[in-house]
Amino acid sequence: MANEEHLALLKEGIQLSWNKWRAKNFVTKPDLSEANLSQMNLNEADLNGVNFCRANLSDASLSRANISAADLSGVNLSKANLSRANLIGAVLIEANLNDVDLSGANLSRANLSSADLRKANLNGVVFIETTLYKANLSGLNFTKAAISRANLTEVNLSEANLSKLNFNSFDLRRSDFTNANLTNIQALETNFTGAILTGACIEDWHINSGTNLANVVCDFVYLSQGKQERRPSSGNFAYGEFAQLFQKSLETLDLIFRNGINWDAFAYSFKKLEIENQGGQLDVQSIEKKGDGILVVRVTVAPDANKAKIHGDFMQGYEFAAKALEAQYQERLEDKQKVINQLFSTINQQNKLLAQTGNKVSIYYQPNSQFAGGIVDANNVDADQIGGNIQNNDV
Repeated sequence: MANEEHLALLKEGIQLSWNKWRAKNFVTKPDLSEANLSQMNLNEADLNGVNFCRANLSDASLSRANISAADLSGVNLSKANLSRANLIGAVLIEANLNDVDLSGANLSRANLSSADLRKANLNGVVFIETTLYKANLSGLNFTKAAISRANLTEVNLSEANLSKLNFNSFDLRRSDFTNANLTNIQALETNFTGAILTGACIEDWHINSGTNLANVVCDFVYLSQGKQERRPSSGNFAYGEFAQLFQKSLETLDLIFRNGINWDAFAYSFKKLEIENQGGQLDVQSIEKKGDGILVVRVTVAPDANKAKIHGDFMQGYEFAAKALEAQYQERLEDKQKVINQLFSTINQQNKLLAQTGNKVSIYYQPNSQFAGGIVDANNVDADQIGGNIQNNDV
C-alpha cells in the first residue's frame, strides 16, 4: 500500500511540493504502490526510484518525468503520456502500456518482460539493452525507434513494422514475427532459432552465414511489400524447408536496375569489382525480370564478404561507366551528323552545278571515306546509296 504522507505530497503539486521535497530527501525511496493516480498531471516530476508497483496510472500525464530506476511492475499505464520520459533502468514487468505515448522516451536497460505495448507510440524510443522478454509489441511501428543490444527473446512482434532496423547479433529466439515487415533489416549473426516467420515480408533483408534459422516456423513468406511475391507461390513450406532454401542464398547480393541495364557498363564494373576483390568468389547466379522495367541480377559472394561495400562499389563503377559510354555515344552521333550534313551540303552544291551545266554527278568510293558507296546518278540520288566523295565528271 502507498505511504499516505508520500501520496499527500504528490497531490499537493509537482513543482510546489513534490520536487522540492525530493530534492531535500533524495535518499528516501517514496512508496506509491497500489495508489490510484489515474489522470494525474505528473509532468516533469522527479519519480526516480519510486515504488509504483500495481498502481493505477491510466490516462496520467508523465511527460518529461524522471522515472528512472522506478518499480512499475504490474502498473496500469494504459493511455498515459510518457513522451520524452526518462525510464532508464525502470522495471515494467507485466505493465499495461496499451495505447501509451512513449514517443522520445528512453527505455535503456529497462525491464519490460511480459509487458503489453500494443498500440503504443514508439516514435523515437530508445531501446538500448532493454529486456522485452515475452512482451507483446504486435502491430507496432518501429521505423524510428533506436534498438541496440535489446533482449527480444520470445517477444510478440506479429504485424509489427520493423523495416530498416538493425538486429545484427540479436537474440530473437522463439519470437513471433507473423506478418511482420522485415524489409531491409540488418540481421547479420542474428539468432532466429525457433522464431515464427509465417507471412513476414523479407524483401532485401540482410543475413549472412552466421544468421541462425534453425527450427524456424514458417509456412510462407513474401519477397516484396504489399504481400507480393509469395514463396512458395502456393501451398506451404514443409517443416525446415524455409531454412534449407534460404540458407542456400545467404551469400548472395541483389543488384537492382529500374531502367534496364547497360551491359557494357555492367561488364566494366563487374570486372573491376572482381579485380578489387580477388578471392571474393563473385559470380552472376541469376537474372530476373520483375516487371515495370525492373531487373534483378543476383550475384554470389564469399561468406565473409562485406555486401554493403561490394554493392556500393559496383553501383558507383556502373554509374561511372554508363555516363562515360553515354558521352562517347553522343560524340559519335554528333560526328556522324556533321559528316551527313557536310555530305548533303555538297550534294546541294553539285545539284546547283548540274542545273547550270547539265553535267552528270557521280559519287565514287574512297577508301578513307566514312560511308560505303559506289556510283550514283545525280538525277536519282538516294541517301542510302551515298558513300564517298562527290565529283563532277564531264559527260
